[in-house]
Order: sequence, then C-alpha cells, then structure tokens
Amino acid sequence: MKIAKNLLVLVIFFIFIYLRLSPIINKTVPYTYDQGRDFLKAEEIIQDKNLTFIGPTTGMAGVNHGAWWYYFLSFFYLIFNGWPIGFYLGLFFISTLSIVLFYFFVRKEFGWLPSLLFLSIITSSSYFIRLAFFASNNTVSPLFILLFIYSIYKYFKIESNKYLFLISFSLGFIFEFEVAFGLFIIASFFVTSLFFKEFKKDYFNIKKLSYFLSGFLIPILPRVFFELKNHFIQSKAFINYFINPALTNKQTLLSAFFERYNLFIKYCQQLFPVDNKILSFLFLFFVIIIFINSINKIKKLDKKLLIFFSILISFIFFLTLLNKNNFFWDYYLDGVQFILLFIIIVIFSYKQPNSIVNSLKIFIVFGLLLTNLLVVYNEASNKTVPLIGLRADYQIVNYFVANTGNKYYCLRIYTPPVIPYTYNYLFSYYARMQKVKYPSGDYKKNKCYYLIDREPYQFRIDKWKEENIPKEAKLKEIKKFENDTVLELWSFN
Repeated sequence: MKIAKNLLVLVIFFIFIYLRLSPIINKTVPYTYDQGRDFLKAEEIIQDKNLTFIGPTTGMAGVNHGAWWYYFLSFFYLIFNGWPIGFYLGLFFISTLSIVLFYFFVRKEFGWLPSLLFLSIITSSSYFIRLAFFASNNTVSPLFILLFIYSIYKYFKIESNKYLFLISFSLGFIFEFEVAFGLFIIASFFVTSLFFKEFKKDYFNIKKLSYFLSGFLIPILPRVFFELKNHFIQSKAFINYFINPALTNKQTLLSAFFERYNLFIKYCQQLFPVDNKILSFLFLFFVIIIFINSINKIKKLDKKLLIFFSILISFIFFLTLLNKNNFFWDYYLDGVQFILLFIIIVIFSYKQPNSIVNSLKIFIVFGLLLTNLLVVYNEASNKTVPLIGLRADYQIVNYFVANTGNKYYCLRIYTPPVIPYTYNYLFSYYARMQKVKYPSGDYKKNKCYYLIDREPYQFRIDKWKEENIPKEAKLKEIKKFENDTVLELWSFN
C-alpha cells in the first residue's frame, strides 16, 4: 500500500513538472516590458557592479517594491550567465522547492490524504502553475505565504521564538516583494493576533518582541538604507498617499464590496484547472459537508488555525474596501489562494468515524487526480506552439540578426509601453554572448529597420512613425510575423 501511495504521488509530481516546464522549454513564458526592465537591472547589478537599495515601481506614486527582487534575478543571472530562459528556470526551481517542502509539511502534520489533496490542487491550477514561470516580483510573495502559514502553525503548536521570528520574517518579505499585499496582510495579522493570547502576551514581552521585530527588520533593511540616504522620500510619499489619496473615479463602498466579493470568488476558482466554476462550486460544496459533519470533532489546534486564518482573510477583505479606486488589480493579493487552500486542508484532515464522509474525501481526491490527467493529456496533445511571449521576441531578434549579416545596422523599435526593454535585453545578451552587433538608432548607409509590435490603437503607431521616419525615406521591405509584429526597412535610396 505504501509503494502504491508513493507511485501515485510520483505520477502527480510528474504532471506537476510537465505543466510547468513545457512553457519554459517552448519559450512561451510571459516576456513583457516588466521582465525586460528587470532582467536589464539584474545585468546592471552583475556586469556593472551597480548595486541598488530599491526595486520596481508600484501603483503608489513614489513608493517602490523592495530590492530583493532584483537580487533574486541577479542570482539567476549569475548562475545562467544572463541566459533569458535561466530566469524562468530559476523561478521554477524555487517555486517547486517551496511547494515540495510544504507538501511534506502537510503530509507529516495532517496526513497522507490531505497532502495528496494539496498536491492534486496545486498541480493543474492555472494560478499555481503561473507561479512557476511568471517572472514578476508579485509571484515570489506567495511563496513566503507558505512560510507564514507554516510558522503560524508551528507557533500555535510550540510557541518557540524562532517561529515568531519566521512569522515576521515572512511578513517582511511579502511586503518587500508586493507592497500592496504586504500592507493588507501585516495590518490584518496584527488585528487578528489580538484575538489570541499567544500573540497578545508577546507584545508585552521584550525578548519575544525583539525576536518578532528583528525578523521583520532583515527583509526591509535595503529599504531602510534607501530611506536614510534619500531623506525618507518613500515614507513621505507613503504618508501623503493616505492623507491625500489620488483617486480615479472613486467607487462607492457598496460597489467596492461587490468588486472584492467577485475577486475572492475568483481566487476560489483559481484553485482549480482553467478556473472551472462548476468544479470549484462542487468541491467547495463537498468541503462544507465535511466541515458540518466534523464540527464537533475539531481538535483544539485545528480550531485555532481555522479561526485565525478565517479572521485574517476576513480582515484582508474588509481592508481592501478602504481602496476606493475604480481598479484593484488581482495580483495585489497574490497568495490569498494559499491561505484559502490551507483552510480547506485543515477541514479535510479531520478524522471521520463516518464512512460516507471518508468515502467522499477519497472521491474528491481521485476526482482531482482524474482532472490532472485530463489537463496533461490536453496539454500534451496540443502540438501547436504559439508565437507568444519570449518565443516571439527570440524569433524576431534571430530574424533581424540573420538578415543584417551581423553588421552594425540602424533599428528603431516601437512597443506599446514605449520603452522596448524586452528587445533591449535580448540584443544585449546576444551582443555579450554571441558577439552580435548591438543595433544603433541612427541611420546606417541611408537605411534603418523599424520594428513595430502589435498595437490595438493604430493612431499611436501612426504618430510614432511620423516622429521617427524621415519624410524622404521610402519603404523597401516588410516582414510580418505570426504574432502581428512587423519589421520594415526604410531607405533614402
């Protein structure tokens, strides 16, 4: 029986790996303005030894994410020598390692079936798959949610200072990798902790409080250095944002409530393949049945965990209502999905004397296993690899290099966010590793190539062309790629 269980886990883990590695191998991973900008920053840190104490911009004017994201990328830049795919492989490895460690934690503390439930949900959920290769600062923040959950569990169980340290340590890194979520979860944690004597007494214990504060201080140290160097510029911007918030089409409280309600419903749906509404509804319905049948048999520790994380989620929800802008990006709360999933795991772990409920648990897990098999079958049977993401930019740069004979050529690039960081990084990598000539923006031999990415608003392209193409120049060649990017050659001759 033990061998059969382990074989089943290995099959699921194989599907887990396949669904995450195939986009990386095919280079269909997201590659946009943000990735190009951040990869260039990692290159600057390693090649130019230009260190930084601050990270990418946030949606809050004057406030940035932490510098750890850039150093995270710099580590992979160093290992893979700047190879673009290396960033995604590094993220895949860190994400997979975090999931595997949490799987063993669930297996040890809650049992084999809950751990299989965890792995089965994680494996083919579109949201959790994305964490393995979407190279953005907000995808690292959820991995620290796993550390936060683990630390909360262990602290309720043991009350060791090291877990108190890890709680604040994880909160600090959540804030540094995604400021918005950090603000919501830190405030919610503090309010939630006041309901539990384990935490309330710690706030009046100097030794325990020092452990807690030191855990939080380590992640924010680069930000502290930046603030000291720049006369607390971000702190001032942060305070000003709350005193005089710049609102765009201010929402009513009721409209904000329903928007957040739909957002949290979406988070629940993201636990399942292709955000399937029917599957998520059925699954949650069955979980509620299990909970109702077990409500009188909950262990003291499990009850604490359920109450703690339920209050935490509730406060996060209500705190988001304070944001009255007419937009609230879903990635502001990236990581809530892990908290919702952990609540389900705790409920699922109850020991049941009722054989019908136990059979229902097994039915749920094997239903998820079947779903995983269907997802991997559909993925494997799709032979067409679309020209998207990094794959598209790779092909375009390769085409340009091949058609210019690796000579110095003029190239001007239009891409919707204006600054073509994506192409800039690829040309920089090619120039460094393959001795390819880095293109210039100035006409060479009366010729210049114009690379124009797809843009839904044609007037923007027209305006850019008017500003960048001399009136005397004539269109000589045109190449249209599968993703609607166009490469044009203009010449005075």
